[in-house]
Amino acid sequence: MSINLSQSFVIGIVLLIGFSPAALADPAGDVALAEQAMDEQDLHEAAIYYRKAAEQNYLPAQTALGELLHTSEDFEEAVGWFLMAAYQGDAAAAYDLGQAYANGEGVEKSFGKAVYWITHAAEKNYLSAVQALAAAYRTGDFGLAKDLDQAKKWESRLPALREASQKAFAEKLVKLRTERKEARIAAIKEDIAKKEAAKKAEDNAAAKKVDDADEVTAKKAAEKTEPVQAK
Repeated sequence: MSINLSQSFVIGIVLLIGFSPAALADPAGDVALAEQAMDEQDLHEAAIYYRKAAEQNYLPAQTALGELLHTSEDFEEAVGWFLMAAYQGDAAAAYDLGQAYANGEGVEKSFGKAVYWITHAAEKNYLSAVQALAAAYRTGDFGLAKDLDQAKKWESRLPALREASQKAFAEKLVKLRTERKEARIAAIKEDIAKKEAAKKAEDNAAAKKVDDADEVTAKKAAEKTEPVQAK
């Protein structure tokens, strides 16, 4: 089944997969800037940094950019990035690609391909994929025949995966709070340093003004006491 992607984008996928990012700038740094922009609700800026990193074949950025494009309903390009990352083993991208096939967003709807990619992600213990697959086998979603044994098989993975997910989220939250605290401390220190520099400049200016006044006073005093030369 063909995927309605532009020829230039498909060529770009081929080139990027075979291109080494080592010679380029740090994509992780671009992702950090993108995440900061996301925190500030600046989606345009976030997309710029995600794209910069994604074009260096950085998998987390490719998936994140795809998800950002998907929220803006640019489904075709979103699928292109999901494909790129999924074929390189990214579980989140595989799940997103499966959902795109299930909903016919950016690709022709196909439950078969949806199940393939969601299963691919579930086998990598991606929580959302495991949940979706377990539910699908219970309800017959995605065109699957109901299969309680398969449902229970996938459900058995959920407790450990949820615990790991909660732990990862807590660690990320602690890291974010620490980074923000450090940023606030750095900003306070910078503000104090600026105020101290301004005060020092002000004191120096005042001292110079006093010195200049003293110099003028001394000069005038010298002129008054200077002996008058005889004619």
